[in-house]
Amino acid sequence: MIHSIFFDIDGTLVSFKTHTIPASAIEAVNACRARGIRVFLCTGRPKVLVQDFSLPEYGGLLFDGLIAQNGGYCEDDQGRVIYQSVIDPRDIKAMITYLNQQETLPVSMITKDKVYINYVDNHVEDLANLLGMDVPEVHLLEEVTDDVMQMNIYAGSAKVAEIMDAVFRYSESSRWHPLFADITPKGDTKQTGIEKILAHYQLNRKGTMAFGDGGNDIPMLEYVEVGVAMGNSDDPQVFAAATYQAPPLDEDGIARFLEAYFKDS
Repeated sequence: MIHSIFFDIDGTLVSFKTHTIPASAIEAVNACRARGIRVFLCTGRPKVLVQDFSLPEYGGLLFDGLIAQNGGYCEDDQGRVIYQSVIDPRDIKAMITYLNQQETLPVSMITKDKVYINYVDNHVEDLANLLGMDVPEVHLLEEVTDDVMQMNIYAGSAKVAEIMDAVFRYSESSRWHPLFADITPKGDTKQTGIEKILAHYQLNRKGTMAFGDGGNDIPMLEYVEVGVAMGNSDDPQVFAAATYQAPPLDEDGIARFLEAYFKDS
């Protein structure tokens, strides 16, 4: 019996086309909570960029907890922090040194309260438009003094792999979109975030379900008992990691899958 469901946000719960949650998905999530199933957000976004889904424009959805920055930040339904990690300062220093020696490359550093970026190009603007977000203001990364929770490198896979080898010793990269990569403390994944949530609520891995569409969702989909890949994903590895495939989000994928699953179970 399913007791907990974990939802990725971008492309899974929130449409890239409309920047909203489909009405059918809102109804489906509320129906799960009415059945006594806990529902959690599990996103690559840092906490500062997670939407307030309790607002009317998002259907007034309530969740039982949040996993952000690919498992590096976890909180319960009261907003109490269960786990939080930060980028090792040595990696930050090494990245700044690298940027000072290389061609202009957009890199953002994200603290608890703000997003800082050194340079904005068309990739940064395209991603902001895709996510329905404002483009961050340009800022000298050397002047960021608060703890950095997460970094983003706006480059392709080959370039990011080169940077990871040359610069980072205590961090790792993951990707859910070809325009950029998330950089987070080594060892943090959506799976480890789920493990921390389950431990906090004294819940078992058995009876867990998750929905995702991106490469950073793979550890989550492989870990839970029932992993569901959204039909709008373009990553074959996401489908391979999942137990089931749902229809695309914009075709009422979440609602249609959950209705069929609970009807048959």
